[in-house]
Amino acid sequence: MSVSGHSRGTDGITGSDKHAGQQPQVLEVCSVSKSYTEGGKTIPVLNGVSLTVAEGEFVSIVGPSGCGKSTLFHLIGGLAKPDGGGRILLRGEDITGARGHIAYVPQQPALFPWRTTLDNVVLAQEIAGIPVKEARLKAGEWLARAGLGGYEKAYPHMLSGGMQQRVAFLRGLLSPQELMALDEPFSALDALTRGDMQQWLLDLWEKNRRSVLFITHSIEEALLLSDRVILLSGRPAAVLHEIRVPFPRPRRAEIAEDSEFLRLRREMTELMRGEQRKMREGRGENAL
Repeated sequence: MSVSGHSRGTDGITGSDKHAGQQPQVLEVCSVSKSYTEGGKTIPVLNGVSLTVAEGEFVSIVGPSGCGKSTLFHLIGGLAKPDGGGRILLRGEDITGARGHIAYVPQQPALFPWRTTLDNVVLAQEIAGIPVKEARLKAGEWLARAGLGGYEKAYPHMLSGGMQQRVAFLRGLLSPQELMALDEPFSALDALTRGDMQQWLLDLWEKNRRSVLFITHSIEEALLLSDRVILLSGRPAAVLHEIRVPFPRPRRAEIAEDSEFLRLRREMTELMRGEQRKMREGRGENAL
């Protein structure tokens, strides 16, 4: 295995120290740990996780199923507090345990069925107190860019799964929070629609450059979309490696045929399979 968590020239692998200082840090997760109690037993989920997202950076998190990726998002979003002295910083401000500081796009679109497409998109702006006329005008412009022009008055049940996910993404994109947290937003889509959505997200993000933290189980998706990929170990999750994606932007799906892309995908897949195996073996030992 040649994957490493430290700088190694041009092979696409780097540590976070090289990236720091290029752009101001929007998000800093500092030594975050989390455990839960179940049946009188303490179950550790996160173990000293530290990561950053710089201004305008797209960072993906990949880890074994059940390693604690969603728990990490709950901590970042203020839905839970880390154990001990772990901290969440946004632009240097401590927001540990505080809600309302990030834009969140979940696995399912979570649209309100009684609101039209336009009304769903402007919801976050309404909550933030942005004038209605201004919010609706901006939302209408972005719906047209997203290929949803003409569907402003449609209700969620009238839209396909991919269209619903676009609406949910635009709702997050137009929210006033600087950081977008995307929790496997394409996981429920079929393979063809997922591929279309990946390219759509690439095109849209490269025009907007919001700071993004993206959870995915797909290594190929992470390499296609991201500036950096953070690999988490099995539970309790810790940062295993950080990979700087070496491919220039703008990107297209054809990059997945590049030999370097295939090499990185293969090595990352082997690492994740190893972590999954450790988790299964650990569960087996606990059951004895």
